[in-house]
Amino acid sequence: MKALGCILTRSSLFSAVMVLLGACTFIPGVSSIGPDCQEVDAKALKYVNWTQVPEVNVRIRQDEFSPMVIRLRQGWPYVIRIRNRDDSFHVFKAYDFFSSAAVIQTTLNGQKEDVTCYGAIVIPAYETAEIKLVATMDGRYEFEDNAFTFLSGFQGLPTGVIIVEERNPLSNAPPRKIYLDPSPL
Repeated sequence: MKALGCILTRSSLFSAVMVLLGACTFIPGVSSIGPDCQEVDAKALKYVNWTQVPEVNVRIRQDEFSPMVIRLRQGWPYVIRIRNRDDSFHVFKAYDFFSSAAVIQTTLNGQKEDVTCYGAIVIPAYETAEIKLVATMDGRYEFEDNAFTFLSGFQGLPTGVIIVEERNPLSNAPPRKIYLDPSPL
């Protein structure tokens, strides 16, 4: 019985070591999640001037995201720039957000990635990822720095939230003029 306990302990230790070694060998780039991603009509994209869209700058420094809360508006294009200022790689994992947004283009260190449907980006030390996307669905989406789904919530890794506010059809309308009656009551 004692031998069985040693075997189980060794196999558990071996599994833990393999997981840790696997974390050291991440390849920079995107991690694909499947065909559930959103798309935007190519005709509509022709009219987007990417130099004029709002930019969201996210910084990872000392194992913290700044800002931890990102606010976007549904239906609007954005450029999200994630800068890793640490001396080790970080993972920007946001499966739910990336599957509900239409990612148009992703660059990592100026190199264009071919994949536009993914759930996480591995950002090497002192590198920058830039994501051009359209926030297509409103909601609250969490993001974290965690490459392993099964360890979520156990490691105390940096986390944050992306809030995509619902598109208000009246917000795009011109302001209404209100005429007041100058006569006293």
